[in-house]
Amino acid sequence: MNRKIKSLVTMALSLGLAMTAMPQSVFAYTVPEVVHVGLESVCKNKTSATLGGSKLLVGTERDGDFREDGEISSSSGFSVSLVSGEYIAIDEEMDQNEASDLANSLNRMGLRTYPTYLSNGGWTVYVAGSSLSEVESASRYNATRIRDFSGICMEGSKESTLFPKESNAVFMGTEKEDTFVINGKNYRGMLSFAINGAAMTAVNVVDLEDYLYGVVPSEMPQSYEMEALKAQTIAARTYAMTKLSAHTSYGYQLCDSTNCQVYKGYSGEAARTSKAVDETEGEVACYNGKPIEAVFSASTGGYTENSENVWYNVVPYLRAVPEIAEDGNNSWTVTLTLDDLDALLAKKGESIGSAQDIVITKLSTGGRVQEMQIVGSRGTKTLTKEDIRTYFSATSSGSLPGKMFTINGKGGEIGVYNGESGKSQSNNETSSTKGGSLASAAAKNGIVAKTEGALSSIDGKTINVVSGSSGSSSNNTNSNRSDDYEVYTVNISTVDGNGHFVFEGVGRGHGVGLSQKGAQSMAKLGYTYDEILKHYYTGITIEG
Repeated sequence: MNRKIKSLVTMALSLGLAMTAMPQSVFAYTVPEVVHVGLESVCKNKTSATLGGSKLLVGTERDGDFREDGEISSSSGFSVSLVSGEYIAIDEEMDQNEASDLANSLNRMGLRTYPTYLSNGGWTVYVAGSSLSEVESASRYNATRIRDFSGICMEGSKESTLFPKESNAVFMGTEKEDTFVINGKNYRGMLSFAINGAAMTAVNVVDLEDYLYGVVPSEMPQSYEMEALKAQTIAARTYAMTKLSAHTSYGYQLCDSTNCQVYKGYSGEAARTSKAVDETEGEVACYNGKPIEAVFSASTGGYTENSENVWYNVVPYLRAVPEIAEDGNNSWTVTLTLDDLDALLAKKGESIGSAQDIVITKLSTGGRVQEMQIVGSRGTKTLTKEDIRTYFSATSSGSLPGKMFTINGKGGEIGVYNGESGKSQSNNETSSTKGGSLASAAAKNGIVAKTEGALSSIDGKTINVVSGSSGSSSNNTNSNRSDDYEVYTVNISTVDGNGHFVFEGVGRGHGVGLSQKGAQSMAKLGYTYDEILKHYYTGITIEG
């Protein structure tokens, strides 16, 4: 917890930069010191949890700083449970040892007692199942009846301790790297619990850079090239900064799932990805001086996507660009039948009759399906944007991996659709006609390979880009290259005589922003992490 909030204003002053030499928009943000991550994958809306270790420090957190107010110990870990109801509270505030001694004394008198941590850092004793007069007589302290107590009980091998919801208690482990263990998984930083009604969710209060230690290897294989890992790290850091309000209504900022970013904590860390985090500490991707929503996907199939073709808003830095190459074979096949479609339409409550055809009605320059219709005997169901992928989730095959596909061999071809009646050119052509091959599209848009010869393959097809063009690639990769990207209206029936629809696609995910497989290929070709980021996010700068 030693890293401090980094303001670009502070950094500029510390470097002695003249304020007038930098655009005002540069100073529009700070990099947070800590983030509050809901550990939804291990303890979401639960009434109990198990903590490992023999000792936990108890205290409060403010702006990433931990104030220690005591400790609890156990020879067999701790059981945490959500509790509520009526308690009698001793009015006297004391330190932890005094509270523990008083609780033990009252316990010997037959009272059910709990040392209790208070919101101001002090301690007292709560008693369950007794009357006010009984407690005051036994303890010789004034006491108060708490009728609507809500909080957690931490039970160890020695004693049980109460932590009222309003105490805002946090816990720190004392194991390796000061980690704590919850439900079998290790995490850096602090632990708290967000209580919502009759359930609780574990929350990890963790340094942003330590959070990234657990994110990057969860989102990208640690075996990837270092420049690809650094690009992923900066994308993850920046993306986290734009999502800090995602879960505030639940008592935390981010979650640990794909709804934000996958985060596996200390248990998921890897040495190479931690190195990528350390070597890019504090670096952020910005557009006009503000952190970008740095979305990413596994692979795009040869062409990234404009934001408005997946979601709804036009985002200037999320423009479609042709891939230089993507690592490995990213193809997939899904087969559906007319019976599958009928069952799906019934589950969805559609009233278009029995399925007869799937018609592709819009294709983009990259060959990605932008609109299609399920044609029934009494009407049609039109699918656009992400519905094209997710509409089929209720079938046995599940959602489609991506939108770059053909159906029964019909549709646009990967990266090369030219808008002429659904026809396309071969992936290994090198012509410069409209649409053209992915290679010529890349060359035309100023993308130059740093090594000669073949790049990696997409779906088994080798792509070549002629190297040696003039100009710095670091400049070229920062320009808007979506001028030639269009969406074409088509009418392509895909039904065959057997009632089968074979989707043959390449690329996985929404296709907007950074392609992880593409970043890996660019890194193999010698591109640096900032060049990779500037290729996928149009017009950005790297600050920090």
